[in-house]
Amino acid sequence: MKNYNQDDAYLRAKHKMNKLKGFYKHLAAYIIINSLIFGMKIIRNLTHGETFSEAFFDIDFYGLWLFWGIGLAFHAFCVFGANHMFGKDWEENKIKKFMEDDERNVNSNRK
Repeated sequence: MKNYNQDDAYLRAKHKMNKLKGFYKHLAAYIIINSLIFGMKIIRNLTHGETFSEAFFDIDFYGLWLFWGIGLAFHAFCVFGANHMFGKDWEENKIKKFMEDDERNVNSNRK
């Protein structure tokens, strides 16, 4: 039984680690790609005669950051938020708590 629990715990930990790595890769891609596109658009606008502040505050630049950022926020919630609320560990902890409560009720009824 002990080996099974250790293997199960290892597989859960490995799965969590893979999800975490996936999120960090997504975050790195978000920052690098958006920064490159943002920089290229600023340079393009500067070569077309705009000032730096006009090029920097062009509202067209922020759509990609915003919408991809929303997707990134959902990914972060899945990695960091949902597991804490409704993940496998949450399920197991609730089952253990219900079993302990049930055992306490049975023991108190016996007295």
